[in-house]
Amino acid sequence: MAVNQSVVGSSPTGGAYSEPTVPKLPLDFAMWLMRKGNRESTIERKLRVLKSLHGSPEEMILQVLNSDWTSEGKRLALDVVCQYAEFLGVPIEKPHFRVYDNRELFVPNPSMIKKLVYRIRNIKLRAAVLIAVETGASQSEVWNLKWKDVNLQNKTITITGVKGHRTRQYQISDELCTLLMQIPKDTDKIFNLKKARYLNDSLRKYRIRLAEETGNSDFLKIHFHTLRHFAISWKYFKTKDIVETQRFARHCNIQNTLKYVHIVKSWIKENEYEVVYAEDKTELTKYLAEGYELITKTEWGYCLRKPKTIA
Repeated sequence: MAVNQSVVGSSPTGGAYSEPTVPKLPLDFAMWLMRKGNRESTIERKLRVLKSLHGSPEEMILQVLNSDWTSEGKRLALDVVCQYAEFLGVPIEKPHFRVYDNRELFVPNPSMIKKLVYRIRNIKLRAAVLIAVETGASQSEVWNLKWKDVNLQNKTITITGVKGHRTRQYQISDELCTLLMQIPKDTDKIFNLKKARYLNDSLRKYRIRLAEETGNSDFLKIHFHTLRHFAISWKYFKTKDIVETQRFARHCNIQNTLKYVHIVKSWIKENEYEVVYAEDKTELTKYLAEGYELITKTEWGYCLRKPKTIA
């Protein structure tokens, strides 16, 4: 395993340690992790996290908490810092804040997703985001897409599952087809990026701009994988069918799908109304016949409601 020999962190100051300590090399930390039973890939990932931080472990913790990383990314980074502190012989207590201990997913509402999609000017990135929104594909699944997976004539796209997800074919919108037709077919892959995480990196500037423009800091919580959570939640929101939502999400275990019911509940005011969206006039007529009341026409179609029935 190739390990960068550059020094991690700065010399401790201000009583952070009981006695002056020379910062240890990443190779020493890597060997310590290996003795603890960490795999090589895990060690490399932890060294990458550590390389992005500096100072004493206490200072590193503050840097993690003040970063704009995802809650999961912060949780993992805090684990690494605590391990590094233990390695240095100055173990510290990992902070326990609700945001990091809470396992409930953050899912933006439809209005936020709509604003994000139409704020993106880059055609490739907008296409990638729309694929995730329309199919629930993960970042790796979008990154792995090849042109042979797309049938523009039939308006379909096949998502090959990773990490236990099944493979499924989806219908896609005219808007997405138009975007895909504008992307040059230089390689067999649609998105010719070195790493899947570059999709999330590209999304970063748009969520920062939207947070500034709207004053809504929740935009900073949106990461590429958030789009999958939204897509699954939106599917259940429209269908109220947990089995169909499981098929859409390509979950092998329905327990993974059930958590999205709670997310959908948060989109509806408790003890008031069940809200649905009709995407066209045919659906509008159907919902009106089922007793729904038309509230307004939105960017997503027609918004209707009736007394809430979600269990």
